[in-house]
Parts: sequence; structure tokens; C-alpha cells
Amino acid sequence: MLDREYVRKLLSKIPGLLYLNKKSKDFSYVNPIFEFLLKNEKNILLNPKLKPEDITYNNSIFHFLLYYTYYPKDPFIFLTNENLIFGAFKDRKYKQIEFSFLLTKNISRGLNQLNTLLSTPEFNSVVKKYNTKQILIRDIDDSFVNKLKKSNNGYLFRLESLKELNYAIYDTNNTLDLDGGEFSNLRWHLNNFKKNDFKVEEVPLADAIKPVIHLIGKWRKKASENRGFSYINVRSDKLGARLFGDIEKYFVSEDLNGLVGPENILSKVLKVNGEVAAFNLGFPLGIYKKQKVFAHAIGISDLSISHLAEYAQYDFWKQVKKKGYNYINDGPTWKKDLETYKNKFRPTQKKRYYWATLSLKI
Repeated sequence: MLDREYVRKLLSKIPGLLYLNKKSKDFSYVNPIFEFLLKNEKNILLNPKLKPEDITYNNSIFHFLLYYTYYPKDPFIFLTNENLIFGAFKDRKYKQIEFSFLLTKNISRGLNQLNTLLSTPEFNSVVKKYNTKQILIRDIDDSFVNKLKKSNNGYLFRLESLKELNYAIYDTNNTLDLDGGEFSNLRWHLNNFKKNDFKVEEVPLADAIKPVIHLIGKWRKKASENRGFSYINVRSDKLGARLFGDIEKYFVSEDLNGLVGPENILSKVLKVNGEVAAFNLGFPLGIYKKQKVFAHAIGISDLSISHLAEYAQYDFWKQVKKKGYNYINDGPTWKKDLETYKNKFRPTQKKRYYWATLSLKI
């Protein structure tokens, strides 16, 4: 029988590991993350001159809050003086652990830190008790993969398989200008939406959380009926709307010394003819505000309103551009028709990343 209290007590004893209480609604763990970044900035932060395509989609505190905190069952953060590793046990039986290396200057050192975590008596006890078999590492590049392929000796894990993903990178100026024949399809959608003479108004997310949550559920049901599947994880998106709609309540505002903070999260909720019909949300990638790369994390619109998806996304990207972001990373593509939709906005480049599955040798 699963004993979460057993896991909680053991992991709480590991130096540098912050184990999150999922029953807590005060999100008190948000501030310690930023305190850690400020204290260790000189040691760990990524090069602020990285190219846009080299800043991975999960390279954000807010990606952790949105996906790791809600989708897996038991999330935690491993803090060292050189790194910040997000982790979570993914299912009720603790059979798989998911990790994300948010800040990694030195890949070998990051893998050593992961090995150190796995080898601590407390963590090792959890893994052995529940016979945990696998580790999933998100969004790693070719150099990281090459390190994993050479990591069979001396580590408690070995590379089992790779899943290749392509992340689309958009130049906001290029997309918003709509110049040339390549944007004819997007222009057609925008023009046809405007011809309907809808009454469109923007409302703050904080004032529309309940109708946004209803919209997410409605979208999922309609997409499943039409296609047999949907792209979204309803649970994470609904709870993400709750968190980001009122995140300042949980965050102690202070001078973050140029680091990205909760005030940099952007969202746009649109009402069409008086009803909430579109919800878009995203956050900066990287750690520094000057990196100018933005993640478009959630995009939901009423499927019964033709051309609204394109209109709402284009309108949201205008807001992103006004805030000074030159590039947008729209995440991985899972299905062919999703790729077709994303191509309407004409990515200027794509970057190959992997999800790696590791076998534990414990």
C-alpha cells in the first residue's frame, strides 16, 4: 500500500531537497525558489547570451509550477550550489521519476548531482520500497544525449530509449507583420473572423477563472468528440489557471535583480458576444528578462466559433511583442494536424530535443 507520509518524511531529510506538499494551497514554496536563484546567481545561472533556439521549453520556473506541480503526483526540487533540478514521481505507484535540469552549465556535473541524489539513503529507500524502474528526463539536446550514452560506468542509471521532439521557434516581428504569400492562410482566418462583426472584449484572468476552467473542460470534450483525442492536459491547465490567475497572492514581491518573476507571466482572456471564449497564457523562458524568449504554454478557444483560435492567438502574440519578446517557443508537436495549425504562424526555425528514458540500476 502506498504510504505518502513515509515518502514525505524520508525525502524531507535530504539536504537541498524541497518536497512539495500537494495538499497545500498557499504555494509557499514559490518564494524559496527565487531566494535560491538570487543567492546562487553567480554560480549557476545560464549564459544570458544564449541563442533563442538553445533555451529549452522547460527552462522556466513557471513551467515547473504549471506542469510538474500538478500533473505528476509528488513533485520536489533538488537545490545544490550549482544547479536546480526539478523532479516528480509520476504515478500513484512511484514506478517512474521525471527530472528536468533547469540550470546546467556543466552536463557531467549535473549528472553527478543526479547520481548523488539517487544514492542518498533516504531517496534510495523510496526507490527500493516501490521498485521504481525508470527515469524520464525532458528536453535535452544532442550534447546531453552524448553524455548519457557514455554514462554507463559509475552511475545508478543507463540510457534506455530516446523520443525525438521538434520545438518551433517563431520570430514575433515576422509573424505579426503577415507579409507575403506564406501568411495567406493566417490572413484568411483573421479576415473571416473579423467579418462576423463579433463583440470581442478582454477580461483579466483573475476575474474569469471559473469560466476559463469551464472553457478548458468544454474544449477537451469537444476535441475528443471531433478527433478522438485532445492536445491538453485538463488537470494541469485548470489548476494552472487558478494559480496564475492569482499568483501575486502567493509571491512576496521584491527586487529580483533582473531575473524573471511572476509579474512577467502574460495571459489573455477574450469574451465573444459576452461569453468567455478564448484563453491564452505564457511566460518567459530562461532566467533573465533580457533573454526575450517567450513560451506560449496554453491556448484554448471555443471550437464552435470559426477562426477564433487563429484570431485569439494572433491577438495574444501582439501582447507578447509589446512586452519586448522577440521570439516565441510554442512547444512540441504531437499530431500532424497540430503541426499544420502551428505552421500557419510560420516558425523561422525548429530545434531538435529529446525525452530520454533511463533505466535505474538500483
